[in-house]
Order: sequence, then structure tokens, then C-alpha cells
Amino acid sequence: MFRVTSLTDMPEAQLNRWIKRIGLLLFVGIVAFVAFYAVDRFRASPAPIVDQETAKLEELVRADPADAVSRGQLADLYYAKSRFTDAITQYALLIDAGKEVELASLGRGKSYQKTQQYDLAIPDFRKVIEIGLTSEMAASDPILAAGYYGLGTTFLAQSKPKDAIEPLSKALAIQHTDADVLYALATAYMDAKQPADAIKPLTLAVALVPNGWAEPYAMLETAYTSTGDTARAEWAGAMAAFATGDATTAKQRLEKIATGEAALEACVGLGVINEATGDTGAAAGWYRKALAIDAGNMSAQLGLGRVAMPATSPAASPAALPSTNGSN
Repeated sequence: MFRVTSLTDMPEAQLNRWIKRIGLLLFVGIVAFVAFYAVDRFRASPAPIVDQETAKLEELVRADPADAVSRGQLADLYYAKSRFTDAITQYALLIDAGKEVELASLGRGKSYQKTQQYDLAIPDFRKVIEIGLTSEMAASDPILAAGYYGLGTTFLAQSKPKDAIEPLSKALAIQHTDADVLYALATAYMDAKQPADAIKPLTLAVALVPNGWAEPYAMLETAYTSTGDTARAEWAGAMAAFATGDATTAKQRLEKIATGEAALEACVGLGVINEATGDTGAAAGWYRKALAIDAGNMSAQLGLGRVAMPATSPAASPAALPSTNGSN
């Protein structure tokens, strides 16, 4: 028969040893539980997809240094992750090997731009242009346009706006509706003290991106002010206010000039603001007023097309159709 000894019957030294053992076991158990919980609860998540793709491409390039496709993709991925120095290295290896020289030169030029190595960027963009001009599709080649754009924006970064005008104009000749090119060209004109020449590209830029882009409107305000056109400067200033979130003030300012010299611009602007704030009926009314002034105004045509021509409405009135006689 087993005898159970009471703790009160144990010698004090033995009791203390048992207490220490029990405490140690409890401590180890708690630590093990916490560790298990932490691992289970906060288990490291898999690497982000972009990191997995980077690692995969790095391994492919290590395995086959002549794999130009993987190296180009790796360089582009480095660029996208703002690892511009690494991107430059990979693009340089492609260029030195004579592989994908046009695209690699474009990528390296853009990377040099990002690291403010402008003198090094210029030869790369010139190489892109040189190669692009030999193409039968040069008149519509987006890579050639990107080369011109890169060269022009590099000159802008170097405070050489007059040098920037020609390549940016050539980029625009290829990509007529690129708002970024339009804005860069207008910036070059403004920096070169030619505000009158900046007005057309800026007007086209805001026609393409009428909402949420304040900088072209602010530059237009300056250009119109410089040329003495105060009415249109007021319109541009109101639209800049709208683009920075003050729709109420913008409406009030535009309504005051909706029958003056800048009536066309004001009516289009009020259409844009009402469309953006959800009042499509009012927006359509303002777009129609603009078309009554200039039936070929592209901004009003596009705006009315958005708010007054539901694709699912077979009974849309012909009167609601925007004019297609031309563009502003």
C-alpha cells in the first residue's frame, strides 16, 4: 500500500526543493506556451510577391548571365522598386552585351534621371532617339517619344528650358494626347519666358485631365496673367481652387464670369465641377451652354458625352449628342 506523505510532514529543505521544481516546471510551461502562441499567431508571412519575383529573376540571371530577357525584367523591377543603382548596373550589362540596347538605354537614362546624374542621362536618351529614328514606325513609336520626353525633361531639370522645347515638341508630335508631355512642354515655355506659347499645351492638358490636377490650372493662371488676359486668368485660378478641393469657391468665381470674355471656359469649368460633385443635370446644362458658344469645344463635347448619353438609354435625344465638328 502506497503511503501519501503530507507536505506538512516534509522536512523544510525537501519542501523548498519541491517548490523550486514546481516553479521551474510552471515557468518552462508558460514560456513554451507563449512561444507556441507567438509562432502560431505571428508566423512570418510569405515574402511579398514583388520580392519573390525579384529573387526568381536574380536566380535566373545568376544561372544564365546571357539571359537578356530575365536581366531586362530584373532591371525594370529594380527601377520600379526605386533601386536605381542596381537598375543602372543591369541596364549597363545589357548595353555592353549589345542586347536590347534601345530599351536598356531608355531604362538607364531614366534611372540616371532619378539619381540626378543628368549628364549621364543625356547620352542614353540620345541613343534611344538615334535608334528610334531608324524605325519605319518612327512617326508613331512610343519608345522614340519616351526618348524625346526623357531628353526634354532632363534639360528642364538642368534649368535649360530652351533646349527642352525641341525634344518635348517632337515627343508631342508622336503622342498628341499625352498630358504629361503637354505639361512638360508648357513648363519649358514658361521657364523660357514664353507664356503665350504655354497656353495651348496647358489648355489641351486640362481638356484631357479636367479634374484633380491643379498644377496646369495654376500655370495657366500665371500665363494668362502674364499676357494680360485677366478674365481667363480668373477662370484658371478658380479651376485650380477646385482641383485642390474648394468646389464652392470655384463655382462662385466661375458664375461671376460666365457671361464675360471667358464665358466658354467658365461654362466648361462649371460643367466639370457639377459633374464631379454629382449634379449631372446641371453639368449637362453648362456643357450645352459652352457648346452654344463654340460647337467644336472638345472639353464640352467630352463632358456632355459623359453626363448626357447613358450607354443603356436607347431613347437618347439627338439634341443630347455632342458636336463632332472639330476640337478646340
